[in-house]
Amino acid sequence: MFSLLAWSLPFGGHSQSIQVKKEPSTINSRNTIGYQTEILASEEEVRNYLSKYLKALGKTKQSGDYTTMAEPLVGGRKYTTTLYAAVKQLEKTTAVWMGMPSESGEESAADRDIEKLVHDFAVAYHRDKIQLQIDESLRALQAVERQQTRLVNQNKDLNIRIENNKRQKIELEKSLLNNRMEFMELTGKLVANTKAQDSVAIATEQIKKAVEIHQERQKSVN
Repeated sequence: MFSLLAWSLPFGGHSQSIQVKKEPSTINSRNTIGYQTEILASEEEVRNYLSKYLKALGKTKQSGDYTTMAEPLVGGRKYTTTLYAAVKQLEKTTAVWMGMPSESGEESAADRDIEKLVHDFAVAYHRDKIQLQIDESLRALQAVERQQTRLVNQNKDLNIRIENNKRQKIELEKSLLNNRMEFMELTGKLVANTKAQDSVAIATEQIKKAVEIHQERQKSVN
């Protein structure tokens, strides 16, 4: 029998506020404007996502511990320097850092652009992560709804068979014993079906609530 009693709802926080902090650095003896954010995920997962994210912005290459992009277009401005990005595993989180060497007269603009780039990356990561949870919940909901339809049809079929069985019971007195055994079996299946429908109905509401929670969490990512 199909069972959804083990389904659990992820009752987490309803909002995800992105925290970005300034982290200047020195790369190749050059002062670098940098910003960092932390993400609660494995280093490998964040690194893979960062690689895809940056490739969508321009041509990248790996240089030591950094992913680099020459003459990046950041915040609608094209810089003549190199964008550096790095991922580092911390105790419980993974840090994502991005920066560019300072250029005379561009520090203020680069500060704003790099900070926004790091923030936008974190927002995109969390929203995509939540979208995966929404997709998973929707697939589960669809599976439950299909099962519910099958159970309803089975219920109709069982009820029809029971009615036929009752008529056969009247008509076939000579085979009363066999008829009675079949009647009890079908009645048991009907009871089980009714219980299964109750279980599925509860699970359906829980999953719908999970979808709503995920969607609210996704909307609150900023």
